[in-house]
Amino acid sequence: MCSHISKITIGRLVSAFLVSLTACIALKAAPPPSLKKILNQVKKGTYDEDLTVYRNRMKCCKELKTKKKESSVSLVCPLDQTKNLAQRLAQRKLAYEHMQCLKGYTIQLYMGSSRTAALKKQDLIGRLGHTSKLHYRQPHYTVQLGFFLDRLEAYFVYLTLVQKIRTAMIRPCMLPRKEYVATTLQPHESVPD
Repeated sequence: MCSHISKITIGRLVSAFLVSLTACIALKAAPPPSLKKILNQVKKGTYDEDLTVYRNRMKCCKELKTKKKESSVSLVCPLDQTKNLAQRLAQRKLAYEHMQCLKGYTIQLYMGSSRTAALKKQDLIGRLGHTSKLHYRQPHYTVQLGFFLDRLEAYFVYLTLVQKIRTAMIRPCMLPRKEYVATTLQPHESVPD
């Protein structure tokens, strides 16, 4: 029985100690404002207390000193980019003149094994005002429209066609130079050698 009483008194002592400890901490943390001030704020419907007075200042942070550094690098570009660009474009032009094929893009309207489906697509494109070519490479038929040097150029035509033909797509292709020159000539001109 004695041990039971001692457990109760120890429990009461511990709880009393904790209550007094929290009361002391609360008193040290922020002293209560005057009762009159609190009642006035309650009447107004707002409670406002400035707690910045009780905030600890950070001593570890130092104020940063800002110094303007003078740039040691000159802002003038030592290389002339336009000369480099002109040289690269000249090299590209020479390379294109010596190539046997031109790189470009075409719009593929159909690819499959059915000749009748390929002819239907070609007829549909003809009714829309474009001329397409039917190619046969065993065992597939392909219907292609145009030759464009730039993908963006092909994209504008593609946008008008994709509403009617959902399977249309832009794909890269290579065209022999003489064939390209022949397609761009007028009927009275001849192919240069």
